[in-house]
Amino acid sequence: MKKRTFYAEIAYVLAIIALGFGVAFAAKAGFGVSMIAAPAYTIHLKLLEYTDAITLGTIEYILQGIVIIILSLFVGRFKISYLFSFVTAVFSGLAIDFAVWAVAFIPAESFIMRAVLFCVSLLCCAFGVSCFFHTYVAPAAHELFVKEFALHHKKDINKTKSIYDITLCVISIVLNLIFFGGFVGIGLGTVITALVNGLLIARITVILEKHFEFKTGLPKLEKYFEK
Repeated sequence: MKKRTFYAEIAYVLAIIALGFGVAFAAKAGFGVSMIAAPAYTIHLKLLEYTDAITLGTIEYILQGIVIIILSLFVGRFKISYLFSFVTAVFSGLAIDFAVWAVAFIPAESFIMRAVLFCVSLLCCAFGVSCFFHTYVAPAAHELFVKEFALHHKKDINKTKSIYDITLCVISIVLNLIFFGGFVGIGLGTVITALVNGLLIARITVILEKHFEFKTGLPKLEKYFEK
């Protein structure tokens, strides 16, 4: 079967949009956001007690800036592409804020509807991460960390992703206990996502690579991300 061309630049845009809506759908479902979004979401809920001027997307890209710094320490170097990753983080933050606004109009009173939204959020997040793994454009900091750490230490990228997600889940639990003395914004859905996200990403990646060949549509642009 002949594969269709999937341009890396399109994969980049789709990744940002998919992850933004993945966070928004999870928050709307109310079962707990993904591990990736959980730290920012927890901090956002705490700050809402004092002000609503700082959006979830803003908190997210600030935290991603910190993740990039930590990545540089782990791999022992700083690449120019890491700066572009922060730009991606800002785009991702804006996408989250837009998606939160967009899904606010979706009714989610019934358990069934909430369950559907949660399942959609899982697929959106897994698809988004897989797209990021197939683009040369610097991904958001979370995906960059997984990709660079796995390559630098020669580890399986899907297993690295699962471990990274579980680590963020633990951090979110600690933040919840400190801020609220219980669990707010994370829950069973967060745990489920931590357990199945890596598997979903691997499965979606297999499907995408079976039907598509990922290529660059802008080879001159790609050179700027090889440094």
